[in-house]
Amino acid sequence: MTKNELKLLEKLKQKKFRDEEGKFLIEGVHLIEECLNSERYMKNLERVFIRDDFENDDLIEKFRNSDHFAEIEYLPESIFKKLSETVTSQGIIGVVKKAEDYEVKDTQKTERLVIIAAENINDPGNLGTIIRTCHWFGADKLIISKNSADIYNSKVIRASQGSLFYVNVQNEADLKHELQEYHSLKYKIIVTDLIKGKDLSEIEFSGSGNYVVVLGNEAEGVSREISENENYEKIKVKGFSECESLNVSVTAGIILYEITK
Repeated sequence: MTKNELKLLEKLKQKKFRDEEGKFLIEGVHLIEECLNSERYMKNLERVFIRDDFENDDLIEKFRNSDHFAEIEYLPESIFKKLSETVTSQGIIGVVKKAEDYEVKDTQKTERLVIIAAENINDPGNLGTIIRTCHWFGADKLIISKNSADIYNSKVIRASQGSLFYVNVQNEADLKHELQEYHSLKYKIIVTDLIKGKDLSEIEFSGSGNYVVVLGNEAEGVSREISENENYEKIKVKGFSECESLNVSVTAGIILYEITK
């Protein structure tokens, strides 16, 4: 690896350069394996860097026997650590090309469609957990607004536990515009609202209806320009103590469970 190549790869730690190059870094055995197992991302794994003392022969064999198209290169620790973003690295890093989201608005799918929309989610751990939750419950799409944490941030990817490779994500969306479009297509827009929302337990979800569930910022909730739209239904998860609020990723899980059960 040349010095210039190393500098370019190091820049992928920054959102600006991830956006320019359309690529991001993943680190660790589990994330590499999840990328290889994903139909959407398997062929997007372009390069793999392995530290000289890496000893997972099974994973190396999996590379050799899979249709991954990745170039494999061994690096000394002094070079490898310049790319690493973890305190105790497992010794393997991948360079992955971003995947495009796919449209679900006009699908002919006969069963219900469930979409999660996340507005201004700033905490990478929360966003990664929302992605993982969407994967668990089989959400058809996750729409993430502008001014949210970057889904290709290493902390988001680790928090997602590799679910990023399986969830259809529309990133940096104009959420107000997207919701208006889904509403025009007869999707039911459900907005979380701790003050004005109806208890989730009182809502009946149709087995054939299509839904978009809007989750808001950790501190301020959903913005007024969305929450005050009279065409959207407001809901909340009932609390059983004096606790001020519920974590947004936990809220996502509870609502998705109620819709999909």
